Amino acid sequence: MQDKQYKKILSDLESSSDIEYSFIVSRDGLLIYPEKCEDLNPEAFAAMSATLLGAAEAAVDEMNGGVPTMVVVKTKKFNIIATGAGAKSLLVAVTPSDDIDAVHKAMEKAAKEIDSII
Repeated sequence: MQDKQYKKILSDLESSSDIEYSFIVSRDGLLIYPEKCEDLNPEAFAAMSATLLGAAEAAVDEMNGGVPTMVVVKTKKFNIIATGAGAKSLLVAVTPSDDIDAVHKAMEKAAKEIDSII
């Protein structure tokens, strides 16, 4: 049942934004649900994404800066955006778009939906 819900959330996210891949990942790095997995290892990607967001949260916490709203890794070909999706999970997207704010806004909506079912 949850897989159908996850699939719909990620499919809606990808159709509303310029997203190539999207994943729901547990805070400890376990893959919960991948929308697409062509040419990459989704389990390894999930673990690295959780580590990335966790490190950012720890760094911001050291500066008493609260909780980061997102972590972005920019490359010439694509961007990786990770954002929290509640206390137990995170949402990660890979996008060629340079409009990070628009993609993140769509991700925030999806993250709320994910948080409501996890």
